[in-house]
Amino acid sequence: MPLQCPLIVITMSTSNVLKELTEFKKEYVNQYFQFTEGQRVRYAELLNKRREIVSNYYKNDLVFKATAASKLAKKEVN
Repeated sequence: MPLQCPLIVITMSTSNVLKELTEFKKEYVNQYFQFTEGQRVRYAELLNKRREIVSNYYKNDLVFKATAASKLAKKEVN
């Protein structure tokens, strides 16, 4: 896979990042658990982008929290 411009990583959607990370994991296994230098850089960029996306989910309260849901259910019952 050719090394792409870092600006493309910034504009990628969550699903595209996940799909590309999954492809990299399959390639990693097929290449006897070794990445080329270009693959290693791209994987690190994608991993950082994924972490950024997930942290934004937490900041914007878009993540399901079981404790919060159970508190709401208890309030509705009473």
